[in-house]
Amino acid sequence: MKKFAEQFKKRSEKLRLSSYERNELRERLLSYMEYHPLPGGVGSTSDYVKSKKRFSVSINGWLVGRFAGVAAVLVFVVVPVMAEDALPGDTLYPIKVRFNEELRGAMVSSPYQKVEWETERLERRLAEADLLADSGRLTPDAEADVAEAIKQHSEAAREGIASIRATDNDEATLAEISLTSTLQVSAEILTKKGSSDSATSSVLFGAVNKAATTQLSGSTVSYEKILSRIEVETTRAYEYLNSLGNVASPEQKSDIERRLNDVKTKVESANKLKEQDKAGATLLLTEALSNTQKLISFMTKLEVRENVTIEDLVPIVPTDEEKFNAMQLNLSNASTTIAMVETGLKQLKPSSNDYIAIADTISQYRLIEIEAKRYLTAGELKKAEALILEILEIVKALEDTMVGLGIDLEAEETGEKGT
Repeated sequence: MKKFAEQFKKRSEKLRLSSYERNELRERLLSYMEYHPLPGGVGSTSDYVKSKKRFSVSINGWLVGRFAGVAAVLVFVVVPVMAEDALPGDTLYPIKVRFNEELRGAMVSSPYQKVEWETERLERRLAEADLLADSGRLTPDAEADVAEAIKQHSEAAREGIASIRATDNDEATLAEISLTSTLQVSAEILTKKGSSDSATSSVLFGAVNKAATTQLSGSTVSYEKILSRIEVETTRAYEYLNSLGNVASPEQKSDIERRLNDVKTKVESANKLKEQDKAGATLLLTEALSNTQKLISFMTKLEVRENVTIEDLVPIVPTDEEKFNAMQLNLSNASTTIAMVETGLKQLKPSSNDYIAIADTISQYRLIEIEAKRYLTAGELKKAEALILEILEIVKALEDTMVGLGIDLEAEETGEKGT
């Protein structure tokens, strides 16, 4: 209790009213005095006090104590609780950010928790901006204030990370991964809102995106440490998944579980890679940890689920079988398009430059197709994927060329089927 009192006193000494707040308080006091003047016949405050001296002496000390107690409860409990719902521009908002949040920050003991608190404060500012936008109160000045607050909180979090790094590089790097994941989720939300809501400001997106893309320190975390953290985070993720109930649809639950399995696959791949390339394995674990934290945000925060899809946050990592089937489908679609191009080519004179150029491109396509199929059959999926991407570019270029020549490939396909 003594420690709390000391921290409370220390924090209160740092709190200062702005000039605007001082003027506001002065105006309210003057207004009160104007509508509640001293009784008639009393020339001054001192005269009034003297005239009531006998009454003042008789005031019950117990009543004074009770009044002081009520006033203390009002100032230190009721008002701060009411201030929690305040938004920028509200009278109680300075109490929320300069008293409530500063006091809560002072009560946080570990440096890692301080970083988490600054990250949470950043999310609170974004939520406030969202509420202001919904009520039509997100003015340019308010946007600028929120953007500045985002910058301050992200910088405070990174300063906290730097202080952690002085004694524990692994914990600092893990905190940095967590901060970056949170900022990436916020940036994705603002991106989606910006594409569908004109009230969403590019100023806010710019502030969050800048914080999210700030270059990481480059420090690496030990393989064992990050693996341990992934185990903790995935356990949390599965607990949240099992507790969702009707909050999420069966399809959403299935999508979340699929991505948690992708995390598991990344961890298994990292364990296999560790002996040959420990740095590469650690990078895989970093991605797995970041994805797990994004999934937790998706499950625990309504604003995230309402504004972005799970695919936006954590794209599915296809299995080798899924990759194989997708590449087979791409090859089949490319072959169909090439057949249409060859049919349309009959409308051109064989001696024309367009005919010759298109025919040469088709020949090039055939050679690459053979090589891609060979790699695909051999199970060398990365090499096959690279060639199929090249094939798709060739097919797209041929389609554009035919359209430029006025040849409708869809019509050619219909005519071919009709005959």
